[in-house]
Amino acid sequence: MNPEKMTGRIETERLVLFPYTAENLHLFNTDLAKFEETFGVVYRGEELDHLLTEFLRKLEREIADDPEHAIFFTEFLIVLKENSHVIGSIDYKYVPHGGVTEVGYGLNPAYTGCGYMTEALGAFLRFGKSLGIRSVRADTLRDNVKSQNVLKRCGFSFLSAEEDRLWWERSLIQPEV
Repeated sequence: MNPEKMTGRIETERLVLFPYTAENLHLFNTDLAKFEETFGVVYRGEELDHLLTEFLRKLEREIADDPEHAIFFTEFLIVLKENSHVIGSIDYKYVPHGGVTEVGYGLNPAYTGCGYMTEALGAFLRFGKSLGIRSVRADTLRDNVKSQNVLKRCGFSFLSAEEDRLWWERSLIQPEV
């Protein structure tokens, strides 16, 4: 792994989270092998199916269109320190409105059950607080118990239910004593 090239990275005990920039996302989208070589990683994240590939191309355009706010909607890759495998990603979905935004994340199923997403989300929430985010929301499918458990472990509370989704929220503001 080449952490010195991972501008804007967040480190935890076992993970490095680093954001796509306009440059490195373009490299990822056009030459994954060169991306892996440049950053010293091996991509084992979410499956690069048509939907994810199109999303990453759209993300590249959005970053170029609004570089000032890119940190709030770019993806952060989640990399295992022990083997430099990219195992997933995490992001804020939009620029905060009234201090509120939404988080999203994904993990290669081969890496679930090890606490990686809980570790990544905890670090990402601390990062969000440093950006001035006051509250973070997340949604899960009703049957995605693993994701619901990650949110609960990270201090999220159930907010509401829709047809097939459950909504969660976590305040990043410490209550006054």
